[in-house]
Amino acid sequence: MIPDIFNIINKARYSGIIAGPKTAPSLYQLSVKAFVKGLDRKCKPETRIPKLQLLPAVALISILEEMSCYPSLRKKLHRELCDPVVFMRMFMRFKADRLVLERCLRKASSIGKPVLPELANNWCMMVNEKKSEASSSSVQEAMEFGTYLHEAGWALQSIDVFDIALRMISQLKGDQNQDTVKLICTQKLLRAEGSAMLISKADITCNTLLTMIEGIENNEILLTVFLEVANHHFKAKRIAETHDWTRKAMELMTESTPTEHVIEILQLESIYLYLSQRYESAGMIVNQAIHRARLTFGHLHRRYADTLYTYGVSLLKINAISDSTPVFLELLDIITKLYGTYTPHVAIIQSYLAYGFYRRSQATGRFDMAYDHIQSAITLAKQIIPERQKVINHFCGIRAMILRGHEDVWENVEENRAVRINNFYLFTISEIKHLCFELHDEIDA
Repeated sequence: MIPDIFNIINKARYSGIIAGPKTAPSLYQLSVKAFVKGLDRKCKPETRIPKLQLLPAVALISILEEMSCYPSLRKKLHRELCDPVVFMRMFMRFKADRLVLERCLRKASSIGKPVLPELANNWCMMVNEKKSEASSSSVQEAMEFGTYLHEAGWALQSIDVFDIALRMISQLKGDQNQDTVKLICTQKLLRAEGSAMLISKADITCNTLLTMIEGIENNEILLTVFLEVANHHFKAKRIAETHDWTRKAMELMTESTPTEHVIEILQLESIYLYLSQRYESAGMIVNQAIHRARLTFGHLHRRYADTLYTYGVSLLKINAISDSTPVFLELLDIITKLYGTYTPHVAIIQSYLAYGFYRRSQATGRFDMAYDHIQSAITLAKQIIPERQKVINHFCGIRAMILRGHEDVWENVEENRAVRINNFYLFTISEIKHLCFELHDEIDA
C-alpha cells in the first residue's frame, strides 16, 4: 500500500505534469489524501501499517495528520502513534511540527483511550529489550520524552522514562557533560515524583540532588536546584521549607536569569504571601508571573497554564471562590486544546471547578453544575488512571460533599474578594527582590 502514494506521483508525471514550485505541493497533498482514502476503504482498524516506518518523516507526519481527519481511522491512528519508533521519528526530528503531532495525539485519544501512557509503556519495553549501548542522542530522547509526559499529566509514566534515562547516563563513556546531564535528569525525576505524590521516593531523590551540588559554585545551576527543592517541599506540604528554598533561589536571581525560572520563583513566592494573608502583595506577584508567562510563551502554552493553576488554587484556598472560577475555566480550555480531554489534568481541574461551584451554590441550593463537574472528573479518572485510587477516592469525597447539599458551616463564612491587579507593568528583577525581601522582613517581624 505504501507505494500507492508514489504511484500517484508517477502517473501524474507520465501525464505531463511537471513537478515544480507551483504543482509539487498540490500534487503531494493529493497523493497523501489519495493514500489515506485508500486506508479508509481497505484497512481494518486493528491492522498495522508496517511500511509506514519506511517513509521520510515529512511524509509520515503528513499521512498521520490526514488520518486524524477521518473518525473511522482514529483507532488505526491510535495504534500507529503508540509505536515508539513511529512516534519518536516525529517527536525528535520534526520539532517544528510538534503542534501537528499534538493534534494527532488529541484526535487519536478521542476514542476514549489516551495514547501517551500506552506509548510510554511500549517505549520502555523497546529500550529495555534493545540493550544497545547508550548514546548522548538516546539520553536526549529519553529526557525530552519524559518531560513531555510529565507536562501532559502522566507523571508515573515519566518517572519510568527518567529512570531509564539515568541508567543510560551512567553508561555513557567519555562524555564531558555526563555530570551536568545527570544533574538535570535528577531534577526532572524529582519533579515527576512530587507530581505523582510519591513523597518518600522524592525525599530520597531530593537528598541525592543536594549531594550532587556539593562543591558547585555556579549560581545558575544552584538556582535551578534550589527551585526544584522548593517545589518538592511545596508538594510535600512543608511550607516553611518551601519558603526557605525559594528565598535561596531568589537571592541568586539576576537580570540574566531565564524567564522560566523567574516565573517559577514568582509563583512560589505568591503562594507564600497568600498563606501569610498578604493578599494584595500575593496578587501583585502572581500577576507578574502570569503576564511574564503569556508574553514569553503565548496563551496556548503549558507554562502559562501552570501560572493560572497556581493562581486558581491559591484563590480557592483563601476562599476567593468567585474569582477562582473564571481562572479554572480558562485553564480547562487551554489544557484541552493542548492535550485533549483524556488527560489527568482535565480531571483535576474539573474537581476544582466542582468545589468552586459547590461553594457558590450554597445560597441557591442548586448544585447541579458542581455535581456534573465532579461526576465527569470521577468518570474520567476511572477511565484513564484507574491505578490512582487515592485520587479517585478524593474525587468521590467531593461528590459526597456535594450530594449532602447545603452546609450550615458555610453560612457565616464571608467570601474573600481578592484584590484584582490590572497593572501590566513588569517589575525588574531588582524591584522584585526588593519588594519580596521587604515583605519577608515584615512577616517575620
